[in-house]
Amino acid sequence: MQPWPHAEEPEEIKVGWRRLVRKVFVDPNGKKQEYYTKEDPKRPSVAIIALTPDNKVIVAEQFRPGPERIMQELPGGGGENDEDLQAAAIRELHEETGYAVGTVESLGFVYKDAYTNPTSNYFLARDCVRDADQHTDEGEFINVKEITIDELFDNARNGCMTDSEGVFLAYEKLNAIRAGV
Repeated sequence: MQPWPHAEEPEEIKVGWRRLVRKVFVDPNGKKQEYYTKEDPKRPSVAIIALTPDNKVIVAEQFRPGPERIMQELPGGGGENDEDLQAAAIRELHEETGYAVGTVESLGFVYKDAYTNPTSNYFLARDCVRDADQHTDEGEFINVKEITIDELFDNARNGCMTDSEGVFLAYEKLNAIRAGV
């Protein structure tokens, strides 16, 4: 199998702060196929599974317009310009929750779906302590909560949170932490 060639030049469409791109490809049967993708390769997203010294998980709880409900999320957001991704995750955690990290490690990245180009990059932080007030963006309203690792697993399994793929990337490490290993 080979990547499909473009039938037309991609066309950018701005929707709020999001960038959609209309792409038309030629499929293996010679037919044109039109797709709309979410793209911004210079703005990958970051999220961080942040643990307190007693291994509680720090989550950001907020209203989400897609599902039209309150969701728990891993603190995170977009990298700014050419910002280091780990630095972006640490910054987002501090801005959204007021927590600073002790140690941090990369868990890896995923593509959210077949129609999204930027990567979602995940990190695990340990020994996080609150040392400041939240500094949220305009229109961002976040309740900060500390939950158990078991509650995080339940939220990821039951559709009560976004970024469940980050929980998957951390699953073995979180199980070891939970078991005291």
